[in-house]
Amino acid sequence: MGAVATREPSGAVMERPQLGSRQLFDDGVTLEDHLLRVWEDLVAEGRADCPVCGGSMTADAGCRDCGAELR
Repeated sequence: MGAVATREPSGAVMERPQLGSRQLFDDGVTLEDHLLRVWEDLVAEGRADCPVCGGSMTADAGCRDCGAELR
């Protein structure tokens, strides 16, 4: 996952996604707690569910579906 900074604004404005009644973390777990669980699964089992897309993530290759990595 990456980002690109530009000097000139593109003019495109992205709207905030609407989550509706389903919240991202509705069980009171913080983002930090969620990522720590993923990290612990990677260390203990060598694989985890990707926190970005839900795909399969491995400790050595990151997510097979979206390319996200935890470092």
